Amino acid sequence: MHETKESVTASLAAFRSACPILENTVYLANCSQAPLSEPVKDEIAAFTESWARLGMHWNGWVEEVERARAAFAELIGAKPGDVAVGTSESQLVSSVVSALVHLADGFDGRRRIVSSTLEFPGVGQAWEAATRFGWTVDRVERTQAEPLTAADFVNMVDESTALVSMPHVVYANGSLVDPAPVVEAAHAVGALSYLDAYQSLGTMPVDAAAMGVDLLGAGTLKYLMGTAGIAFLYVSPAIRERLEPTVTGWFGRVNPYAFDPTTLDYPEAASRFDLGTPPIVNAYAARAGIELVSATGVHAIHDRIAELSRLAFDECESLGLRILGPATPDSKGATTAVDAGSVDGAKWAEATLRDRGIVVSARGRAIRVAPHGFTTDAELRHALGELAAILAQHAA
Repeated sequence: MHETKESVTASLAAFRSACPILENTVYLANCSQAPLSEPVKDEIAAFTESWARLGMHWNGWVEEVERARAAFAELIGAKPGDVAVGTSESQLVSSVVSALVHLADGFDGRRRIVSSTLEFPGVGQAWEAATRFGWTVDRVERTQAEPLTAADFVNMVDESTALVSMPHVVYANGSLVDPAPVVEAAHAVGALSYLDAYQSLGTMPVDAAAMGVDLLGAGTLKYLMGTAGIAFLYVSPAIRERLEPTVTGWFGRVNPYAFDPTTLDYPEAASRFDLGTPPIVNAYAARAGIELVSATGVHAIHDRIAELSRLAFDECESLGLRILGPATPDSKGATTAVDAGSVDGAKWAEATLRDRGIVVSARGRAIRVAPHGFTTDAELRHALGELAAILAQHAA
């Protein structure tokens, strides 16, 4: 069933009305932290109310973690058993590393990871930790000013590769990486693929199984409208039994409630990557945020962001603003990275814009202008106009 333009417009309007801050603020920092929505606020309140009324309510709270797991799984076309729950993507990738270094012989002696210099540090540093166990990490060398593409990774893959790690959308400049050719190249030599979808989920449809990725990690504090302190890891059923993380905890066991400190068994499900006591209140926020995005419609959000990306490129050209990274709107995610000239210039511009009721996110030398499905054309034009004036003032 195809949505009519009117129903799409209504869903985006409802999305906007769910976020009170948008009444008086131009919010373009969704690549860093989403605004607080009423559904998320209500679910956090539901947790605190149950805590105040019932005290200990672990059965109900753990059920909420499972609801968050299921919501994330549905979002990426997976089953709940395909998804692990952690406190951050960095922590989950560290668990993956612990399984890989334990599995070196399972790759016929391969100990090479392909990554990039535009990997988010928390992910890249986890791969770097593998070098302490005799592994190597080879990186596509790109600066913030340069685009990152699938071909960059494909050209790095060879018979010595054990895993290829790529961002779906680059946090630093918004480059969009097509996972399909990278996954194909990795699988052709028997290597695994890891997709960091933190900057893409919520802005475009993602089907992990259809993509063929072996591992996919993301959290909910950005375009999924949640908060920090919770993240999810998709682990393909095809590779799961080979991976036994030694960075682990009691919720990573077949029966966590056996309370047996001498047994290290692993369930068949991706929950083998769960660790200790799960992030309860964060799960309430995560599930509510994911459900808000799903109710709005990921396809509708994606189409709206595509319109805003084209508008951003047109406005930047007319205002004389330089865009870092991707050369066209179609080769980027939601983020448009505007060159502020320096790290200090970007920080100053971010603070100055906030004083004017415009929230953006500085990263490196860039001001990241990151709209969501609720952003209006007028807001984006206004923000870029103010940014151009601010940068001109800073340069004078």
